[in-house]
Amino acid sequence: MEKNRLEAFSDGVLAIIITIMILELKQPLGDRLSDFWALWPTLLAYLISFLFIAIYWVNHHLIFQLAEKVNIKILWCNIAWLFVMSFIPFATAWVGTYPTAWAPLSIYFADMFLASVTFHQMYYLILHEGGQKFKWTLRGVISLITYFLATTLGGFCPSAAFIIVAVVSCWWIFPAKKKG
Repeated sequence: MEKNRLEAFSDGVLAIIITIMILELKQPLGDRLSDFWALWPTLLAYLISFLFIAIYWVNHHLIFQLAEKVNIKILWCNIAWLFVMSFIPFATAWVGTYPTAWAPLSIYFADMFLASVTFHQMYYLILHEGGQKFKWTLRGVISLITYFLATTLGGFCPSAAFIIVAVVSCWWIFPAKKKG
């Protein structure tokens, strides 16, 4: 399969995911600014989720620049990653409504963890297909650990979990510098 077909499909799915997220946002119940600010948990969850998707979209583009061709393993791994990503609107809406409840937080952060796992697997497969060796990076390991800890411990200290996940996610805004 040509990689541009997979990239176009992925772009379309991610665009739909973001569209669903924005459609999930409800207007304030009143006409005052205080009514708007009352939605801060929902807006914060939306912001973090939007950035999470945007960061993955950029990095998806970057890793597929390394791919010469796409085999069936990469194709199915990409589909698994998109499946996990497609759950973000649901998890975002739930955690936006109940920002300190254990179950919504666990599901929200578990989805981020699974997105990281499937993305790293896809990166490994792309490098392997191209005859390159996969090497764990510090931020790759820290990301997996952070998302896993947020999944298991986020319900105990939601604010810290959100901040740490946001900071680690934003770390991926800046692509790794190529050596050589």
